Amino acid sequence: MTAGFHRRTVLRGLSASVALPWLETLHAEQDQASDNEVPRRFAFLFFGDGIHPPEWWSKGSGSELELGPAFTSLEGIKQKVNFVHGLHHPDDVVGGHAKGAAGILTGVRPQGGREIKASISMDQLLVRHFGDQTPVPGLALACERPVSGFHESGFSMMYSSHVSWSSAVAPVPTELHPGLAFDSLFESGGSQVHLSVLDHVSEQLRGVVRRVSVSDRGRIDEYASSVRELELRIRRLQEADPEKSAGGRVPVAERPSGGIPGQLDEHSRLMCDIIALAFQTDRTRVATLMLTNNLSGQVYPFLGLKVDHHNYSHNWQNSEFASIARFWVQQYAYLLGRLDAMPEGDGTVLDHSCIMLGNEQWTAHSAPRIPLLMAGGLNGRIRTGQTLDYESAKERRMSALLLNLMDHMGLHLNEFGNADQYLPGI
Repeated sequence: MTAGFHRRTVLRGLSASVALPWLETLHAEQDQASDNEVPRRFAFLFFGDGIHPPEWWSKGSGSELELGPAFTSLEGIKQKVNFVHGLHHPDDVVGGHAKGAAGILTGVRPQGGREIKASISMDQLLVRHFGDQTPVPGLALACERPVSGFHESGFSMMYSSHVSWSSAVAPVPTELHPGLAFDSLFESGGSQVHLSVLDHVSEQLRGVVRRVSVSDRGRIDEYASSVRELELRIRRLQEADPEKSAGGRVPVAERPSGGIPGQLDEHSRLMCDIIALAFQTDRTRVATLMLTNNLSGQVYPFLGLKVDHHNYSHNWQNSEFASIARFWVQQYAYLLGRLDAMPEGDGTVLDHSCIMLGNEQWTAHSAPRIPLLMAGGLNGRIRTGQTLDYESAKERRMSALLLNLMDHMGLHLNEFGNADQYLPGI
């Protein structure tokens, strides 16, 4: 091993950089002396407008854990998931479509009227906490465009389109285009689309492979295959772009026009893959993904549905709306599966993360409890494979959970939102 060759080594060449995933060889040589705990990560995936309650249930824990139909896709990984029921934000924080997204990670009621005023969100506090420890401070991704204007209730539609807020007046802009999100991770700067970022660092990568164990070579091969496969899917979107510039290059500023998948299922999977690679290579430790807005206009033709998400939410008792909730749980299960297939230290990237899926309210216009899933053990700090039911508990504030999770991530606060104590059982 040469000096300076460690788990955060970044290979660079021709306007591209490739960070290495966790490798046991590098851990054995250096990490024990300087960084003997793998990073902790947090991601929050959001979909709005409520769920279909008859299917959204679990009971028991451990070997006795049983799942409702909404969670069928999680069956194979359920021992790494907590099914959290009965948590509550005050109704004036998340009640109604127009403000729920802005309140779910802040615990603070957004202000109505023309003046924008929310609060800094939990994910952005973590971004500040980690500071310059990662090349990318945080990811804020989306599968649906932000909405402008005002809702009839008097609240800005900005509140319905953002869960991540850097201050009371500034939502974090979301990245809608997989190609640009990919570029931000690999610093590819609009590299030639016929080349993989791996091609730019191929000689350095071969040098790494020669110096690591056989099992690490397998990890590098799997990682490289994932990067190339993701690039290929993004490239297909670019090649379908009628505004693509000549000469085989797509400047970053011009990428968006044809870079959004035509189908929501492909879009969400691409964004999940980007989060997985970002966490695997420690490019960032914090991510949010707006799968839908509140008052969502997302459409689901691949589910056989003919109208938009929000319209179906008004018939939340029906099988059509149930299929939408199942679909989003499936995307969440996909991300968990990707992270759990990435070895890291004595476990997997999922074992060292907290990955949440949440909705701001129970049914289309009622917020008595927050539908919430939470996976990953944060390096053993959280016991998983449980049904956690707070419906009748004395302490059931969502803000108490967020306060507790920040503490597990290494950020210690005395209070957050409307909570000044931790949620029991977390």
